[in-house]
Amino acid sequence: MAVIAELTLQSKSFPLGDLLTTGTDIHIEFERVVPVGPRVVPVFWAWGDDLSDFETRVRDGSYVNDLTELDRVDDRVLYLMDWEIPDEAFLEGLQETNSIIRTAEGYDDEDWSFELLFPSYDDLSEFHNYSLENDVEYTLGRIYTLREVGKNRPPLSLTEEQREALLLALQRGYFSTPSRVTLDELATELDISQQALSERIRRGNESLLEQTLLGADDGNKHE
Repeated sequence: MAVIAELTLQSKSFPLGDLLTTGTDIHIEFERVVPVGPRVVPVFWAWGDDLSDFETRVRDGSYVNDLTELDRVDDRVLYLMDWEIPDEAFLEGLQETNSIIRTAEGYDDEDWSFELLFPSYDDLSEFHNYSLENDVEYTLGRIYTLREVGKNRPPLSLTEEQREALLLALQRGYFSTPSRVTLDELATELDISQQALSERIRRGNESLLEQTLLGADDGNKHE
């Protein structure tokens, strides 16, 4: 039975993520499923800082063959990248277990968030053991099956503003103990007031809790 695992990983342990985001104000979000195999062609959204400089830097990457712009929506650009997968333990672990990256999101040099699909619990266990043996440090979150996704886990609904605020707060370590970033610093990055950001995070968390614990279907009613 296929298993989905959510985890976070430092950008230094994910070479593609390190190339795309470290040292920039660029946000990256992979588009749906990204297979991990001999010929991976990542498709991802990018937004934030100067994308012209971003494109130049990525194309100059030692293992990048090409970077192609596919579409633009507002301030976001959809890219397709042709690259040669470097020798790296995290990706090799996924290859060894025939697993795929369903979603991946990252910003600057903060932790990347992944949703990984494994063919079985045994493959997830094998990936975990491989990671331990090769010093790949990650934080494991939820684990659930595709059957649970289809029957018991309807898609969680957030406004775009809530999702952006919660994702940035998670990636920058706002929820860590102790917190690695202040609310004021996050508000400055999003160019909104501290009060507005606090309200987005509060309402976003409330919406997620309602949908996850109560099964509410109107979690996006809050702005």
